[in-house]
Amino acid sequence: MTRRQIPELNYLLELVEKRYGRPIKTSSDFEALSVVMEREINELLSASTLKRLWGYVTLNPSPRSTTLDILSRYVGYKNFEEFRRWLRTTPDFESAFFSAKILNSSDLAPGSIVAIGWNPDRIVEMRYLGDHLFEVTKNQNSQLREGDRFEVGCFMVGYPLYIPRVLRDGNYTASYVAGKNEGLSCADLISLPSGE
Repeated sequence: MTRRQIPELNYLLELVEKRYGRPIKTSSDFEALSVVMEREINELLSASTLKRLWGYVTLNPSPRSTTLDILSRYVGYKNFEEFRRWLRTTPDFESAFFSAKILNSSDLAPGSIVAIGWNPDRIVEMRYLGDHLFEVTKNQNSQLREGDRFEVGCFMVGYPLYIPRVLRDGNYTASYVAGKNEGLSCADLISLPSGE
């Protein structure tokens, strides 16, 4: 399951699970949570809406403000804005451990091909050259170009990819960010080097 990329929402979903009393992972968990929320706060969020929020289904649109308000009320706040104001006063807002699907460049063999994607319909394939260096081999709808080279330590699904500089035609570009608003939607090893 992938989580939404809004840090406040990720924390809110963790608090919902904490109040519910266990992680929400299965279809029946989402159905049960919907019933529990309606019984406890007299407001309804459908199981399908909850599945989208938790990334249980592939369709993962931005949540409506009314949905965020209901979740916030479930964990004890008037609305999502009040929850966000409270969160800014906690140490968790500035730093916290988190989990994400991560593809580390140190785990790759030179010659491996990696694909990353982000909205709307951006896909970039690149060859790993070693020492955290990648070269773009295919590009669909992004500002990166075939032949561009850059260093990256890891790719984290759900978080933006920041590239300090891109080597293009012998010159370095300014810094580049991919998935600035919603983060990377995928980061996958798609093939190993020949002979592996």
